[in-house]
Amino acid sequence: MAILGDWGTGLYGAPACAQSIEKDANDYGLLLHLGDVYYSGTDKEINDRFLGLWPKKPNAINRACNSNHEMYTGGYAYFDRTLTAFNQPASYFALQNDHWLLVGLDSAYKEWELVNDQVGWLKGLIANAGDRKVVLFSHHQLFSWMETPKSKMQSALGDLLTNKKIYGWYWGHEHRCMLYDRHPQFGIYGRCVGHSGYPYFTDKNNAGTVSAPGQQGSVWRTVGMKNMVPGGMILEGPNPYVKDHEKEYGPNGYMTLELDGNRINEIVQMPDGSRAYEREIV
Repeated sequence: MAILGDWGTGLYGAPACAQSIEKDANDYGLLLHLGDVYYSGTDKEINDRFLGLWPKKPNAINRACNSNHEMYTGGYAYFDRTLTAFNQPASYFALQNDHWLLVGLDSAYKEWELVNDQVGWLKGLIANAGDRKVVLFSHHQLFSWMETPKSKMQSALGDLLTNKKIYGWYWGHEHRCMLYDRHPQFGIYGRCVGHSGYPYFTDKNNAGTVSAPGQQGSVWRTVGMKNMVPGGMILEGPNPYVKDHEKEYGPNGYMTLELDGNRINEIVQMPDGSRAYEREIV
């Protein structure tokens, strides 16, 4: 599966990400957007900056999480156009195979909250998941090393988190890519994938250690725990798709997940498809 977050600009690295996924020889089974079509998810923006550029894989299921920018205009284009185009019956969804339960949540209909009994629905899914590992997807982040998100989702899912029922969670909203260490209390792998198309300013951050330059001049900054939030690796470097201002903006990109039995292989890819990071987590 391919994951794109905050991708709906139609500019910068966004078209390159889509083209790389489309040209990839691998046959993706799921293409997922974590939300944000800029600036306010109007009909024209959904058409020109999202659906018109979305990668096409004939055998893939397409899904899109709701987000705050789509809701700036009431979410009408998201619900009427995006969900229709993706044959997606609701703004929250679930997919499973023999080993995995993948659940997309709507954290934006009422921002930072899981309304319409999503919590009860999720608990029912997990209660019937058997030995499957559970991975969640949403626009808003559960926690953050760089920002201070609201804690309503943590509170709503408190027992699922403390009982370590959730294996991983991928989110956007925050414009960067960060791979968190496993949460010491929840046992969850948190992943921020909010860097797929938005031109975000380079962080003024000197913490931790920095790797040697890799693909497209990118580096990984490794940081430790802060304010009870696990540390991890933050993708940094120039953005060659913002012409004449490359060093002022952080890199765009996307993630690919390969599910093989009960194993999951994570790949962080630059817009041109080159691999900036790859690791199997079990």
